[in-house]
Amino acid sequence: MKPDEKTFQAYQVGDIVRTTESFGPNPAGSTGIVYETYPDNEVPAFKIVSILLTNGHDIGSFNQAEQTESLAWLGHVDIAYAYSSPNQLMADYRDGYFNQAFAEARVIADQVGVSSLA
Repeated sequence: MKPDEKTFQAYQVGDIVRTTESFGPNPAGSTGIVYETYPDNEVPAFKIVSILLTNGHDIGSFNQAEQTESLAWLGHVDIAYAYSSPNQLMADYRDGYFNQAFAEARVIADQVGVSSLA
């Protein structure tokens, strides 16, 4: 699959995404990482994914329809992350846990021509 195609992607932790619309102060084209996946109780075959942007903004969780509409898959980086709470996520961000993954995300985004890394 090519990056930016509007098709369903089976996301996993470590996938790099580009937003296709703005979320609060974050413009469309912002780059982020999937930090959590969990089953969608309404559609058991699919998973809900949660996204952390490179600027530290947690833009929330996306069901399958929202993923297809609002996210474009760019690539994958190796990161082992076990989400436990919003406070821990922010502490991990501040402590640099995601720095290497976001550095790799920038390289991936540059390769596919994404200009915004908000």
